[in-house]
Amino acid sequence: MRNYTILSLTGAAAILALTGCDVEKTADGEMPDVDVAYEEGKLPDYEVRKTEEGRMPDVDVDVKGGELPEYDVDTPDVDVGTKQVEVTVPDVDVTMPDEKEAQRDPE
Repeated sequence: MRNYTILSLTGAAAILALTGCDVEKTADGEMPDVDVAYEEGKLPDYEVRKTEEGRMPDVDVDVKGGELPEYDVDTPDVDVGTKQVEVTVPDVDVTMPDEKEAQRDPE
């Protein structure tokens, strides 16, 4: 059973690696300007409290799930503003070939 599971996982990983898609970059993009107020050298204040103990999973042929510890995290408040911007996008027309034309002229 264990060998079958390992073989299945290896096969799935190989399929994912071999069927990845190729992406061709056609233009450079720009990141938006972001205004952030901060004090140099100071990290945001937060407090982390461990609320439950964790344990590692039992490792065996019949693996049982483990439990991660639970934490309460108090983070600083963040105010996010937005502004409306009009963006000009290109007009794209797509013309699909006729079915009969595609059957006559296969590429």
